[in-house]
Amino acid sequence: MRRPNPAEFHTRDALMEAAADYIAEALQAALAKRGQACAALSGGSTPEPAYALLAARDLDWPRIRFALVDERFVPPEHEASNERMLRRALAPALAKGATLIPMYSPARDLAEAADHAEALYAPLKIDVAMMGMGEDGHTASWFADAANFDELVSENNPRTVMATHAPTATETPQRLTLSFSGLRRAGRVGLLITGEAKHKLIGAAYMNVTSAPAGRLFLHPAGFPQVFWAP
Repeated sequence: MRRPNPAEFHTRDALMEAAADYIAEALQAALAKRGQACAALSGGSTPEPAYALLAARDLDWPRIRFALVDERFVPPEHEASNERMLRRALAPALAKGATLIPMYSPARDLAEAADHAEALYAPLKIDVAMMGMGEDGHTASWFADAANFDELVSENNPRTVMATHAPTATETPQRLTLSFSGLRRAGRVGLLITGEAKHKLIGAAYMNVTSAPAGRLFLHPAGFPQVFWAP
């Protein structure tokens, strides 16, 4: 397991530029290798500027797909929807032919929505995933209080997308999320965090991967994540 070697920046503007560079480089490498590329992106307010910078790049957008790392079980017009934020941030790229694959669907219930997302996401070759982390140490929608947490973070889970219910999750406890086993197939994994508290938390998670859900990222086969941090 590789030691964390965070890329540290004095400003959040520089952090976002570096994160956009990281995603763009992974996409370009995939395009050169197999003619298409896919990035899985986390929601929340922190990474949106990086995605907007990415969308302004001159890439071969019709051959690039975007997926979600996780999603709240709300329709895309809801203010808490990760899809809504991604469509806003990635608008220039989507207008030039990039595709965004939803994780939410208007299903009867969360389980049915997860099955629908599984059919879309299981075949994907994810070249790069950009993760975030909450103050409680969760990443994706891997919340420690979720009833199916052990299944979410199991490397033997056959599912790529899981339904989960986490009482401490903001906005809504009902979530759809990539499983750890699904994320393990990603070619590269980045982790974008800000603030001293998260810097300390990810360091502790490296030393004990079970101390926080995000610690599982250090069990990725390639020794990821690449951490990007600014105060």
